Amino acid sequence: MRKGPGFFNKRSILVFLLLFLVVVAAAFLILRENLGSMLQALYRANLLYLLLAVFAYLFGLVIWSLRWHLTLNTAGYIVPIRSIYIIILGGIFINNITPFTYAGGDPIARAYILKRTQAVPYSSGFATILAEYIMDLPVYISLLIFGFLISLKHVDLWYGIFVFLVWLSFLVGWSLFFFRVLSSATGAKRIARLASRLAKIFHRKVKAAGLERSMRRFYSSSEQIIKNRRIIVGITVLTVTIWAFAITRLYLIFQALSYTPSLPMLFFALTLPALVGMIPALPGGLGTVDATILSVFLIFGTPLQIAVSATLIERAITLVFSTLVGASAISYLGIRQGNFRKRGAEKPE
Repeated sequence: MRKGPGFFNKRSILVFLLLFLVVVAAAFLILRENLGSMLQALYRANLLYLLLAVFAYLFGLVIWSLRWHLTLNTAGYIVPIRSIYIIILGGIFINNITPFTYAGGDPIARAYILKRTQAVPYSSGFATILAEYIMDLPVYISLLIFGFLISLKHVDLWYGIFVFLVWLSFLVGWSLFFFRVLSSATGAKRIARLASRLAKIFHRKVKAAGLERSMRRFYSSSEQIIKNRRIIVGITVLTVTIWAFAITRLYLIFQALSYTPSLPMLFFALTLPALVGMIPALPGGLGTVDATILSVFLIFGTPLQIAVSATLIERAITLVFSTLVGASAISYLGIRQGNFRKRGAEKPE
C-alpha cells in the first residue's frame, strides 16, 4: 500500500530547510544595515510621500512583470502576471543576498525559478530575460548621457552634437549587433550553450540531446521576440516606464525630506549604483552601493543631513523592504513546490 506524503518526508524537510535559509539570509542582510539610522530618517520624513515612494517601487515591479509577461507570451508561454510578479520578487531577494547585487537573481536564478514553478524551459526563460537586458541597456546609457549633458551649465553646440552622434551610434550599433547575433543560428547556439552551462549550477548535467533541444528553444524564443517590431516597441516603452517609476520614487523620497532634487542628480543616483552593484563585494552591495548613492547626492550639492537621510530611506525601500518581501516570495514558492502545486505554463495552440 502506497503511503501519502508525511510531515517528515524528504520533500517537507527540504522545504523547511529552504525557509530556514531564507530567514537567516534575510536577517543577516538586514542586520548589517544601520537600522537605527534608517528608522530615524523615516521618522523625520513626510509619511505620505514615503508611502507614495513605496507605491512607486511596487508599481514599478508591476510594469516589470508586464514586460516579462509580454516577452514570455511572444515566446509562446502564457504565465499569469501574478506568478511573474512573485518570481521577480524572489529574484530580487537573491540579488540582495549575493555579492552581484544587480546580477545574482538575473538572469540565472529568475529563469530557474520560472522553470521550477511554471515549467518554462530554462533556455526559453533565459531568452526572454536576455531580451529585457538588450532593451534596458540603451535606456540606461541614455539616462547617463542626458544626465551628463543637463548637468553642464554651458554646452558647446558642436560638443553637444558630437555626444548626440555618439549616443545615436551606440543605439544603432547595439541594436544591429544583437539582431545579427540572435537571428543567427550560430550566435544563438553560443548563447544557448552559455545558458545551459549556467543551468548546471542548479541541477544535474545536461545531456547532448537536451543541450541541442535547449539551443533550438533559445533560438526559437529569441527569434520570435526580436523579429516582431511591435513587441520591441512595447518592451522599450515598458522599460522607459520602469525607469520613470524609479526616478519618481527617488524624487518622492526627497519631497518627503522637503528638498527638491535636480533631474541630473536623480539620473546619476539611479544609474551609477547599478553599475557599482555589478562589482562583487558584500551581499546587497552593502557599503559600495550606499557610498555611491551618497556621493552622487553630495557632489550635486545636497546638504549632508538630507543626503544621508535620502540614502538611508532609498536603501530601506530597495534593500530592507525588498529583502523582506522577496524572502516571503521565495518562501511561498518553496511551499508551493513542497505541496506539489507546481503549475505548468500553457502554450498557445
